[in-house]
Amino acid sequence: MAGAKQNSGISAAVTWRKTGDEAVILNLETSEYYSLNETGTFIWELLAAGKPAARITEALSAEYGVTADQAAEDLADFLKDLSKLKILSRETAK
Repeated sequence: MAGAKQNSGISAAVTWRKTGDEAVILNLETSEYYSLNETGTFIWELLAAGKPAARITEALSAEYGVTADQAAEDLADFLKDLSKLKILSRETAK
């Protein structure tokens, strides 16, 4: 499975794999797994590469043709959801 960089904010207890346009995430502490759709996988790969939120927002806006404000709001919601699932550190979701 693919690993996460330490500076990405992704929990050390998480491992993941990309399958097609989707990603499957496994939390080794909780034994729960999650599937991300194409957009979630797009964000996840940028997170795993250690990209900051501002860069991810720019990339979302460019890739999906949404305003920067909408991309930032959607990213914030996604990061909060991942944090609640203990996939990300709380600091990353801010």
